[in-house]
Amino acid sequence: MCDLVALSRTIPIAALEHRLKLSPVIAARESLTHARPSWVAIFLKAFALVASRRGRLRQGYFGFPWPRIYEHPVSVAAITVEREWKGEHTIFFDMLTRPETMGLMEVHQHLRQLKTEPVESIHTFCRLIRGNLLPLPLRRLLWRWLYSFSGPRRAHYIGTFAINGGTRFPIRPVTTTGALGLTLYFGLFQDDGSIDVCLTFDHRVMDGGEVIRSLDELELVLNTEIAAELKAIAER
Repeated sequence: MCDLVALSRTIPIAALEHRLKLSPVIAARESLTHARPSWVAIFLKAFALVASRRGRLRQGYFGFPWPRIYEHPVSVAAITVEREWKGEHTIFFDMLTRPETMGLMEVHQHLRQLKTEPVESIHTFCRLIRGNLLPLPLRRLLWRWLYSFSGPRRAHYIGTFAINGGTRFPIRPVTTTGALGLTLYFGLFQDDGSIDVCLTFDHRVMDGGEVIRSLDELELVLNTEIAAELKAIAER
């Protein structure tokens, strides 16, 4: 985490908060009488669907060897997982490519495996453990190399967007530091079915208008396509 914070110090990250009204998708999820996909899985797939249609959400800024905007052909979700490792609560990361093409329960099961499978059995976790054995200067150079030179390399190792939420407590960023830039935060649902979401973004890539339009589309996707998939799961 220290290496990622060091990497992100020069990235001009902004944040916008927006309230979504999600009564239809809440009702569809509550209609399930068996296992329900987590809200993280639901928001992850919904945001990936929006990103598949809005190229700005798949763009990244690269300053070397010349300033340019690169558009990733597909989305890669960066998933943050807290696990116990050697007696300590430790943050691990995993990458999920094209989650919009997966079923909701498939995404949910992948997230569950990241929380329950042995740490040593998950390839991306082991890669982080090995990387952490490197001396600090080499680690910082490695993260810079993964982030700065190649769009496909950045997507593969760092992702194109991230989701943060699904806890019992309200979540909103208190700083605007992040190597990815594009991170969706969501907190707790209100009694009327609304929820506050916050999207952090690289201001060199997009402005606030694009963010609000993307979040409006996220609300629509959740209440239509995701709600329909939940209803189809309930009918099986």
